[in-house]
Amino acid sequence: MEHSIDIDPIVTKYLREEALTPEELAALHLWISQGEGRSEMLESLKNDTNSTKANLVQMEQMANTRIWEILESRLQSEGFWRDDAPAATPQITTPQSTVRRMPWRLLVAASVLLLVAGAAYLGLHHSPAPAITTTTPAKPINPATLTPGGNRATLTLADGRRIDLDSTTNGILASQGNMQIAKLADGQLAYNKLATNGSSAEKPQTPAFNILATPKAGQFSLTLPDGSRVWLNNASSLRYPVAFTGATREVELSGEAYFEVTKDAAHPFFVHTTGGAAGPGSIEVLGTAFNIMAYADEATQRTTLVDGSVRYLHGANSTLLKPEEQSVLDNQGNLKTLQHVDVGEITAWKNGYFHFDHANLETTMRQISRWYDITVEYKGTVPPQEFVGKIQRNIPLASLLKGLEGEHVHFTLEGRTLVVTP
Repeated sequence: MEHSIDIDPIVTKYLREEALTPEELAALHLWISQGEGRSEMLESLKNDTNSTKANLVQMEQMANTRIWEILESRLQSEGFWRDDAPAATPQITTPQSTVRRMPWRLLVAASVLLLVAGAAYLGLHHSPAPAITTTTPAKPINPATLTPGGNRATLTLADGRRIDLDSTTNGILASQGNMQIAKLADGQLAYNKLATNGSSAEKPQTPAFNILATPKAGQFSLTLPDGSRVWLNNASSLRYPVAFTGATREVELSGEAYFEVTKDAAHPFFVHTTGGAAGPGSIEVLGTAFNIMAYADEATQRTTLVDGSVRYLHGANSTLLKPEEQSVLDNQGNLKTLQHVDVGEITAWKNGYFHFDHANLETTMRQISRWYDITVEYKGTVPPQEFVGKIQRNIPLASLLKGLEGEHVHFTLEGRTLVVTP
């Protein structure tokens, strides 16, 4: 790195869209020209409308710390950004060619910013400003920044009341029977049994059911009445009783969810899938961790076992899964078991990542469509593509697409429709 000037305050002024002197503008041009990808990274930061002025205040308060030097040094030390050596990050490839590395390094750089000096995504709400012209201008992918999903869900109570969880404050939301429903500070829903004495305890009544539903660009987690944990992915719903009172514990899932089921051999746990293209299925559980993907727009319904033991049932067919095995039910009703699957890839969404392991274009676009709440259209004949890599799901859509775009696939955003062309 060739810093002969104090670039930090100049970059800060640029991100805040304050006027630069001719000397500062020249210094900024020089700094950009000395490192591959700096222009694209600055534009990605400036165009992120979800960041606040507090980020820049933090940056300015660190007068003795050269933030951009720390950032670049860290990227180099971790192998993410190397001007003199091949990138060490997973590469996104196609069968015909390797997609250029620079945009993917930018994508990783955007994620690493979350870890540097608290100055994550140093953008502001702003009106358009004149762009800096460099010798290697970035190819614009979309004119606006679409933000990723977050903790968004709707809870429908047994009496039909609906609670918007992303806008509701933390605390007690409702009471149903002897159960109290609370939204916790860590962004999850919990069911707690109310204390009762023997004389006032009531006999069990007809089971009451709640429905937790996430929209596109939404996710949420909850603790069921028996203590089991559920993480609900975007565009999904879970129907469950307010209290488990029978011989079995049963819930209904449409979409995708990760379960950590409390062990209770006397009361088996069942998940009934309703949204899969192949029709309904059931998963019998004793106490385990597993992921179910049963979206209606996916050609297969998949149950992946992380720990413990589950049995997948579909009609007269069933398969008993061991850890790192996956049941696959296709839209013709055929059931098979895959062994030694990459559990980390399948459950990456729960931990805040996209994980593409030779994923084809259509599978990749369906994930992106659900998480950013966009529609995907294909124009022309796009050659077969495969994507390999792992990246955080909290980056703007524009940054993600820069990493995916290559010689044989291009993206254009028209409103909330992403057009994919060769």
